[in-house]
Amino acid sequence: MVSGILILKPDFSKKAINYAINYLSPFVPTVFAGASIKPKDPLDVEIFNQFGSWVPQNIHNTQNIPKQVIKIGSKTYTSLKQVSAHIKDGDTVTIGPGTYHEPLIIRANYVKIIGAGHVIIENTQAEGKGAILTKGDFTTISNIECRHITVADNNGACVRHEGSHLELNHVYFHNSQTGLLTGKNAGLVAINNSRFESLGKNGQAHGIYTNGGELYISNSLFIAAKSEGHEIKSRSRKTMIQNSIIASLSSKDSRLIDISQGGILSIKNSILQQGPFTANGDMIGFGLESMPYPENSIELSGNTIILERNGHNVLIHKKNESTLLTSKNNVIIAKEDIQLPGFNLFHKTREDAGFKPYPFIPKL
Repeated sequence: MVSGILILKPDFSKKAINYAINYLSPFVPTVFAGASIKPKDPLDVEIFNQFGSWVPQNIHNTQNIPKQVIKIGSKTYTSLKQVSAHIKDGDTVTIGPGTYHEPLIIRANYVKIIGAGHVIIENTQAEGKGAILTKGDFTTISNIECRHITVADNNGACVRHEGSHLELNHVYFHNSQTGLLTGKNAGLVAINNSRFESLGKNGQAHGIYTNGGELYISNSLFIAAKSEGHEIKSRSRKTMIQNSIIASLSSKDSRLIDISQGGILSIKNSILQQGPFTANGDMIGFGLESMPYPENSIELSGNTIILERNGHNVLIHKKNESTLLTSKNNVIIAKEDIQLPGFNLFHKTREDAGFKPYPFIPKL
């Protein structure tokens, strides 16, 4: 009698191994990943120790606007609801220091929204969408903190961009379902000197989520997306990131960067850190949903890349392996053997690279 013999087809065996690596390794890190990282501090302490507190730019309050006062030109208002009804094309809206619990709707074009001092918008929403709705074109928002934005659809945004062309300067969006959510005709979206932190909901809302146009990010922080959200999710035909930090720390995020429909992705002179508890083994996803754009390429240059998930780590997951990938002058820390073209430096551990232990994040 013959017993206990099981013969597996090669493709089935491969699928079984991949399943084990991708789905079981977070729970048995000592099997697949060697020694696991066990954070000593809560996530909020990690964030503060690495990045400190956000500080508003008080230079904007040159008019010495009192608390809870909003100005459009020489006219003053006491609520964002009043302001929403009076904004015209080309207006500059200056919001005085204080905490506001009502939404702002911008229907006009070429409007500038400026926080004078420390301006917080919290616990509010309009139309079931978000705290600030930009329905006009060419909107600029500067020096605003936004937090605790939720809606029934679980994608409540600090800024819901429904117009074309948006610039965010020195904003701090955090502890909401989404920081920024745009429509398909978003135009050029530029994010400068800003901070996005603890954003996401059920894997469907993210730190930022652009549905079209072009996305340009510089000198910004994207930290610790939550609830399996991505720090950056972009369907834009161009996603250009430079001089920025994108880090999980000990959050349960998903990919740092998800370029759902391909296009052109460029990441330069930035720091990418995939943390121990991230739910997705991919640091970067590219074209995994579709690839509608005629031009598709990935460029990595001058970055520090740290992959330290307690499980399997993948630097780039491409739908089409023939997508052009160029890289140079990157420093990569990963226990896996990462394959990149060009001249790059590879280290197995932080210690090998001369870095301090987790959760240290290098400075730019």
